[in-house]
Amino acid sequence: MRLLLITVGCFLASSCGHDSAAVPDPAAVPDVAAYRDSVASWHAARVEGLKAADGWLNLAGLYWLNEGSNTFGAGSDQDLVLTVGDGAAHIGEFVLREGRVTVHVAPGVEVKAMGRAVDQLLLNDDEGGDPTILTHGSLAFFAIKRMDRIGIRLRDYEHPAVAAFPGIETYPVETAWRVAAELKPYPEPRRVAVATVVEGLGWDPLAPGILEFELDGERLSLEVFASGEDFFILFADATNAVGTYPAGRFLYAERVDADGLTVLDFNKAYNPPCAFNEFATCPLPSRRNRLEIAIPAGEKFSEALHAPAI
Repeated sequence: MRLLLITVGCFLASSCGHDSAAVPDPAAVPDVAAYRDSVASWHAARVEGLKAADGWLNLAGLYWLNEGSNTFGAGSDQDLVLTVGDGAAHIGEFVLREGRVTVHVAPGVEVKAMGRAVDQLLLNDDEGGDPTILTHGSLAFFAIKRMDRIGIRLRDYEHPAVAAFPGIETYPVETAWRVAAELKPYPEPRRVAVATVVEGLGWDPLAPGILEFELDGERLSLEVFASGEDFFILFADATNAVGTYPAGRFLYAERVDADGLTVLDFNKAYNPPCAFNEFATCPLPSRRNRLEIAIPAGEKFSEALHAPAI
Protein backbone atom coordinates (compact mmCIF):
# COMPACT_ATOMS: atom_id res chain seq x y z
CA MET A 1 0.00 0.00 0.00
CA ARG A 2 2.81 2.40 0.86
CA LEU A 3 4.42 1.77 -2.53
CA LEU A 4 1.11 2.50 -4.27
CA LEU A 5 0.75 5.83 -2.46
CA ILE A 6 4.26 6.85 -3.42
CA THR A 7 3.62 5.97 -7.09
CA VAL A 8 0.40 7.96 -7.26
CA GLY A 9 1.96 10.90 -5.46
CA CYS A 10 4.74 11.13 -8.00
CA PHE A 11 2.44 11.67 -11.02
CA LEU A 12 2.77 15.45 -11.47
CA ALA A 13 6.55 15.28 -11.37
CA SER A 14 6.72 11.92 -13.19
CA SER A 15 9.52 10.98 -10.80
CA CYS A 16 10.05 10.91 -7.07
CA GLY A 17 12.80 13.49 -7.41
CA HIS A 18 10.12 16.20 -6.90
CA ASP A 19 8.07 16.78 -3.80
CA SER A 20 4.66 16.53 -5.46
CA ALA A 21 2.91 17.97 -2.39
CA ALA A 22 4.90 21.17 -2.88
CA VAL A 23 4.07 21.44 -6.60
CA PRO A 24 0.65 22.99 -7.21
CA ASP A 25 -1.44 21.44 -9.97
CA PRO A 26 -1.35 23.98 -12.84
CA ALA A 27 -4.54 22.45 -14.28
CA ALA A 28 -6.60 23.01 -11.13
CA VAL A 29 -9.83 24.99 -11.66
CA PRO A 30 -10.83 26.86 -8.48
CA ASP A 31 -13.97 28.39 -10.04
CA VAL A 32 -15.66 25.99 -12.47
CA ALA A 33 -18.35 28.46 -13.59
CA ALA A 34 -15.78 31.14 -14.38
CA TYR A 35 -13.65 28.59 -16.21
CA ARG A 36 -16.56 27.47 -18.37
CA ASP A 37 -17.34 31.11 -19.18
CA SER A 38 -13.73 31.67 -20.21
CA VAL A 39 -13.81 28.69 -22.57
CA ALA A 40 -17.09 29.94 -24.06
CA SER A 41 -15.50 33.35 -24.63
CA TRP A 42 -12.46 31.74 -26.23
CA HIS A 43 -14.71 29.75 -28.54
CA ALA A 44 -16.79 32.82 -29.50
CA ALA A 45 -13.60 34.72 -30.34
CA ARG A 46 -12.39 31.82 -32.45
CA VAL A 47 -15.63 31.78 -34.48
CA GLU A 48 -15.36 35.53 -35.06
CA GLY A 49 -11.77 35.03 -36.17
CA LEU A 50 -12.85 32.45 -38.73
CA LYS A 51 -15.38 34.92 -40.14
CA ALA A 52 -12.95 37.86 -40.21
CA ALA A 53 -11.39 39.27 -43.37
CA ASP A 54 -8.17 37.36 -42.64
CA GLY A 55 -9.99 34.24 -41.41
CA TRP A 56 -10.32 30.83 -43.02
CA LEU A 57 -13.92 30.98 -44.23
CA ASN A 58 -13.41 33.35 -47.17
CA LEU A 59 -10.65 31.34 -48.85
CA ALA A 60 -11.65 30.73 -52.46
CA GLY A 61 -8.57 29.36 -54.18
CA LEU A 62 -5.00 28.09 -53.88
CA TYR A 63 -2.78 28.08 -56.94
CA TRP A 64 0.76 26.68 -56.98
CA LEU A 65 3.02 28.71 -59.25
CA ASN A 66 5.33 27.44 -61.93
CA GLU A 67 8.69 29.06 -62.52
CA GLY A 68 8.21 32.00 -64.86
CA SER A 69 4.92 33.59 -65.92
CA ASN A 70 1.55 32.54 -64.46
CA THR A 71 -1.36 34.51 -65.93
CA PHE A 72 -4.46 34.98 -63.79
CA GLY A 73 -8.02 36.18 -64.27
CA ALA A 74 -11.57 34.99 -64.88
CA GLY A 75 -10.86 33.91 -68.46
CA SER A 76 -10.71 30.20 -69.18
CA ASP A 77 -7.40 30.71 -71.01
CA GLN A 78 -5.59 31.89 -67.88
CA ASP A 79 -3.08 29.75 -65.98
CA LEU A 80 -4.84 30.64 -62.73
CA VAL A 81 -8.56 30.66 -63.51
CA LEU A 82 -10.66 32.56 -60.96
CA THR A 83 -14.11 31.12 -60.39
CA VAL A 84 -15.32 33.64 -57.79
CA GLY A 85 -15.94 37.36 -57.74
CA ASP A 86 -16.30 39.73 -60.66
CA GLY A 87 -12.70 39.79 -61.80
CA ALA A 88 -11.38 40.84 -65.16
CA ALA A 89 -10.84 38.13 -67.77
CA HIS A 90 -7.11 38.87 -67.64
CA ILE A 91 -5.88 40.65 -64.52
CA GLY A 92 -2.17 40.17 -65.10
CA GLU A 93 0.55 37.67 -64.30
CA PHE A 94 2.50 36.41 -61.32
CA VAL A 95 6.13 35.88 -62.27
CA LEU A 96 8.08 33.43 -60.11
CA ARG A 97 11.86 33.75 -60.27
CA GLU A 98 14.16 31.92 -57.85
CA GLY A 99 11.62 31.86 -55.03
CA ARG A 100 10.37 35.45 -55.38
CA VAL A 101 7.07 36.55 -56.90
CA THR A 102 6.41 39.74 -58.82
CA VAL A 103 2.94 40.76 -59.98
CA HIS A 104 2.53 42.49 -63.34
CA VAL A 105 -0.93 44.04 -63.74
CA ALA A 106 -2.54 44.23 -67.17
CA PRO A 107 -3.11 47.73 -68.61
CA GLY A 108 -6.47 49.22 -67.67
CA VAL A 109 -7.02 46.78 -64.74
CA GLU A 110 -7.09 48.08 -61.18
CA VAL A 111 -5.16 46.13 -58.57
CA LYS A 112 -4.26 47.72 -55.26
CA ALA A 113 -1.79 47.09 -52.47
CA MET A 114 -2.13 49.02 -49.21
CA GLY A 115 -4.88 51.06 -50.85
CA ARG A 116 -2.71 52.22 -53.73
CA ALA A 117 -2.96 51.13 -57.37
CA VAL A 118 0.01 49.11 -58.60
CA ASP A 119 1.15 47.97 -62.02
CA GLN A 120 4.22 45.97 -60.92
CA LEU A 121 5.26 44.92 -57.44
CA LEU A 122 7.60 42.43 -55.77
CA LEU A 123 5.53 40.53 -53.22
CA ASN A 124 6.41 39.46 -49.70
CA ASP A 125 5.19 35.92 -49.05
CA ASP A 126 3.72 34.73 -45.74
CA GLU A 127 6.90 33.09 -44.45
CA GLY A 128 7.73 36.25 -42.52
CA GLY A 129 4.15 36.63 -41.29
CA ASP A 130 3.37 39.83 -43.22
CA PRO A 131 2.53 38.99 -46.84
CA THR A 132 1.72 41.63 -49.44
CA ILE A 133 -2.07 41.73 -49.95
CA LEU A 134 -3.30 42.56 -53.44
CA THR A 135 -6.97 43.44 -54.00
CA HIS A 136 -9.12 43.48 -57.12
CA GLY A 137 -12.77 44.23 -56.39
CA SER A 138 -13.88 41.84 -53.65
CA LEU A 139 -10.92 39.54 -54.29
CA ALA A 140 -7.60 39.46 -52.46
CA PHE A 141 -4.39 37.64 -53.39
CA PHE A 142 -1.23 36.89 -51.43
CA ALA A 143 1.78 34.64 -51.84
CA ILE A 144 2.40 31.68 -49.53
CA LYS A 145 5.58 29.66 -49.14
CA ARG A 146 5.43 26.00 -48.13
CA MET A 147 8.81 24.29 -48.05
CA ASP A 148 10.15 24.75 -51.61
CA ARG A 149 6.81 25.65 -53.21
CA ILE A 150 5.26 29.08 -53.76
CA GLY A 151 1.55 29.58 -54.28
CA ILE A 152 -1.09 32.27 -54.49
CA ARG A 153 -3.92 32.10 -51.99
CA LEU A 154 -7.19 33.75 -52.99
CA ARG A 155 -9.80 35.32 -50.73
CA ASP A 156 -13.26 36.55 -51.62
CA TYR A 157 -14.34 39.18 -49.10
CA GLU A 158 -17.93 38.56 -50.23
CA HIS A 159 -17.70 34.77 -50.01
CA PRO A 160 -21.17 33.33 -49.27
CA ALA A 161 -19.66 30.81 -46.84
CA VAL A 162 -19.10 33.58 -44.30
CA ALA A 163 -22.76 34.62 -44.08
CA ALA A 164 -23.90 30.99 -44.24
CA PHE A 165 -21.53 29.76 -41.53
CA PRO A 166 -23.58 27.77 -38.99
CA GLY A 167 -21.15 28.07 -36.10
CA ILE A 168 -19.28 25.18 -34.50
CA GLU A 169 -20.90 22.77 -32.11
CA THR A 170 -18.73 21.81 -29.13
CA TYR A 171 -18.73 19.15 -26.47
CA PRO A 172 -19.80 20.24 -22.97
CA VAL A 173 -16.92 21.85 -21.09
CA GLU A 174 -15.61 19.47 -18.44
CA THR A 175 -12.67 20.14 -16.14
CA ALA A 176 -11.61 16.47 -16.46
CA TRP A 177 -10.29 17.29 -19.95
CA ARG A 178 -7.93 19.93 -18.57
CA VAL A 179 -4.80 18.15 -17.38
CA ALA A 180 -1.28 18.83 -16.20
CA ALA A 181 1.50 17.58 -18.47
CA GLU A 182 5.23 17.28 -17.99
CA LEU A 183 7.73 17.96 -20.74
CA LYS A 184 10.18 15.17 -21.44
CA PRO A 185 12.71 17.02 -23.61
CA TYR A 186 14.71 15.35 -26.32
CA PRO A 187 18.50 15.49 -25.83
CA GLU A 188 18.40 18.11 -28.58
CA PRO A 189 15.33 19.63 -30.30
CA ARG A 190 14.77 17.82 -33.58
CA ARG A 191 13.21 18.58 -36.93
CA VAL A 192 10.25 16.31 -37.63
CA ALA A 193 8.92 15.41 -41.08
CA VAL A 194 5.18 16.06 -40.99
CA ALA A 195 2.79 15.17 -43.81
CA THR A 196 0.10 17.62 -44.93
CA VAL A 197 -3.23 17.39 -46.73
CA VAL A 198 -1.46 18.53 -49.92
CA GLU A 199 0.14 15.50 -51.54
CA GLY A 200 3.88 15.83 -51.81
CA LEU A 201 4.01 18.88 -49.55
CA GLY A 202 5.61 18.36 -46.16
CA TRP A 203 6.45 20.43 -43.10
CA ASP A 204 9.46 20.18 -40.80
CA PRO A 205 8.70 21.89 -37.46
CA LEU A 206 11.06 21.83 -34.50
CA ALA A 207 10.06 19.37 -31.77
CA PRO A 208 11.57 20.02 -28.32
CA GLY A 209 10.18 16.80 -26.82
CA ILE A 210 7.01 15.09 -25.66
CA LEU A 211 4.41 15.98 -23.05
CA GLU A 212 3.42 13.18 -20.70
CA PHE A 213 0.07 13.28 -18.90
CA GLU A 214 -2.73 11.19 -17.47
CA LEU A 215 -6.18 11.27 -19.02
CA ASP A 216 -9.20 9.11 -18.35
CA GLY A 217 -7.07 6.83 -16.21
CA GLU A 218 -4.35 6.26 -18.83
CA ARG A 219 -0.78 7.53 -19.07
CA LEU A 220 -0.36 9.16 -22.47
CA SER A 221 2.09 11.34 -24.35
CA LEU A 222 2.08 13.69 -27.33
CA GLU A 223 4.98 15.12 -29.31
CA VAL A 224 4.91 18.92 -29.34
CA PHE A 225 6.25 21.53 -31.74
CA ALA A 226 7.70 24.92 -30.93
CA SER A 227 5.41 27.77 -32.01
CA GLY A 228 6.51 31.20 -30.85
CA GLU A 229 6.05 31.30 -27.08
CA ASP A 230 3.76 28.26 -27.10
CA PHE A 231 3.65 24.57 -27.93
CA PHE A 232 1.62 23.43 -30.94
CA ILE A 233 0.15 19.93 -30.93
CA LEU A 234 -1.37 17.81 -33.70
CA PHE A 235 -3.34 14.91 -32.36
CA ALA A 236 -5.89 12.31 -33.35
CA ASP A 237 -8.16 10.25 -31.10
CA ALA A 238 -11.07 7.80 -31.24
CA THR A 239 -13.65 10.56 -31.84
CA ASN A 240 -12.23 11.35 -35.29
CA ALA A 241 -14.85 10.78 -38.02
CA VAL A 242 -17.49 9.96 -35.38
CA GLY A 243 -17.90 13.42 -33.92
CA THR A 244 -14.71 15.33 -34.66
CA TYR A 245 -12.78 16.13 -37.83
CA PRO A 246 -11.58 12.88 -39.47
CA ALA A 247 -7.96 13.98 -39.90
CA GLY A 248 -7.46 15.08 -36.29
CA ARG A 249 -7.43 18.32 -34.35
CA PHE A 250 -5.09 21.10 -33.21
CA LEU A 251 -4.23 22.28 -29.71
CA TYR A 252 -1.96 24.94 -28.22
CA ALA A 253 -0.35 24.90 -24.79
CA GLU A 254 1.87 27.33 -22.95
CA ARG A 255 5.55 26.54 -22.52
CA VAL A 256 6.41 24.69 -19.31
CA ASP A 257 6.88 26.45 -16.00
CA ALA A 258 9.84 26.17 -13.61
CA ASP A 259 8.63 22.72 -12.55
CA GLY A 260 8.59 21.48 -16.14
CA LEU A 261 4.77 21.47 -16.24
CA THR A 262 2.15 22.92 -18.55
CA VAL A 263 -1.58 22.43 -19.12
CA LEU A 264 -3.29 20.57 -21.94
CA ASP A 265 -6.82 21.93 -22.15
CA PHE A 266 -8.67 19.65 -24.55
CA ASN A 267 -11.78 21.80 -24.12
CA LYS A 268 -9.91 24.11 -26.52
CA ALA A 269 -9.07 21.42 -29.07
CA TYR A 270 -10.14 22.80 -32.43
CA ASN A 271 -10.72 21.95 -36.07
CA PRO A 272 -7.86 22.57 -38.52
CA PRO A 273 -8.41 25.09 -41.33
CA CYS A 274 -8.95 22.30 -43.88
CA ALA A 275 -12.18 21.46 -42.05
CA PHE A 276 -13.72 24.57 -43.62
CA ASN A 277 -12.56 24.44 -47.25
CA GLU A 278 -10.03 22.77 -49.52
CA PHE A 279 -7.64 25.70 -49.81
CA ALA A 280 -5.59 25.16 -46.64
CA THR A 281 -2.34 23.21 -46.30
CA CYS A 282 -3.00 21.54 -42.93
CA PRO A 283 -0.38 19.33 -41.32
CA LEU A 284 -1.52 15.87 -40.21
CA PRO A 285 -0.93 14.10 -36.88
CA SER A 286 1.86 11.57 -36.91
CA ARG A 287 1.24 7.95 -35.98
CA ARG A 288 2.82 8.52 -32.55
CA ASN A 289 0.28 11.29 -31.84
CA ARG A 290 -2.74 9.12 -32.59
CA LEU A 291 -4.37 8.30 -29.25
CA GLU A 292 -6.48 5.20 -28.92
CA ILE A 293 -8.80 6.75 -26.35
CA ALA A 294 -11.71 9.07 -27.18
CA ILE A 295 -11.44 12.72 -26.15
CA PRO A 296 -15.00 14.11 -26.36
CA ALA A 297 -13.90 17.68 -25.69
CA GLY A 298 -13.49 20.80 -27.76
CA GLU A 299 -14.85 21.36 -31.25
CA LYS A 300 -17.02 18.90 -33.11
CA PHE A 301 -17.23 18.60 -36.89
CA SER A 302 -20.02 18.22 -39.42
CA GLU A 303 -20.01 18.43 -43.21
CA ALA A 304 -22.06 21.62 -42.91
CA LEU A 305 -18.85 23.39 -41.86
CA HIS A 306 -17.03 22.57 -45.09
CA ALA A 307 -17.85 24.97 -47.92
CA PRO A 308 -17.79 23.39 -51.39
CA ALA A 309 -15.58 24.95 -54.03
CA ILE A 310 -17.43 27.53 -56.10
